[in-house]
Amino acid sequence: MAYRNLGSQTAEIDIKICERNYQEKGIGRIALSMLIKHLFHSGYAKIVLETNLNNTRSQHVYEKLGFQKLRVNRNSWQNQLGAWESSVDYALTIDTFHDFAV
Repeated sequence: MAYRNLGSQTAEIDIKICERNYQEKGIGRIALSMLIKHLFHSGYAKIVLETNLNNTRSQHVYEKLGFQKLRVNRNSWQNQLGAWESSVDYALTIDTFHDFAV
């Protein structure tokens, strides 16, 4: 899990749970909630992220947390095999945030 400051009170976040034994147990939702709370308390007003269009599991988690889908970027990058992939941009403000780390 990581974040970076994009300026204008905006942070971009990223998370990856590679161990299959730890997937689909709510860990990502809780860990993201903790990071998001920290970022909002640190003065960020908006949190953004991007995920692969085919990664519907992560999109489900982001939307449960309150992220709003901004746009779909068709054929926006090439994977390691050279195939074109699409992504989805999301944004979150404190008003729409659902905290799962309570």
